[in-house]
Amino acid sequence: MKDEVKERSSIDDIIELYKKDVDRTLLRENLKLTPTARLERLMGMQKCVEELRRAGYEVRRKRRRR
Repeated sequence: MKDEVKERSSIDDIIELYKKDVDRTLLRENLKLTPTARLERLMGMQKCVEELRRAGYEVRRKRRRR
């Protein structure tokens, strides 16, 4: 049996760089949820984003009136 040396590619280095910035605990917690619960959470976040956009639009609109 030959000793196989696994060569590391540059993509492996790139992946390692990205992994240091990923909070895996959040991924694990999300994976504990059912697919339906994940979608509900996503829809809630989307609703929040839409509300923030609307609020930002209102602020900008009021500033233009001055």
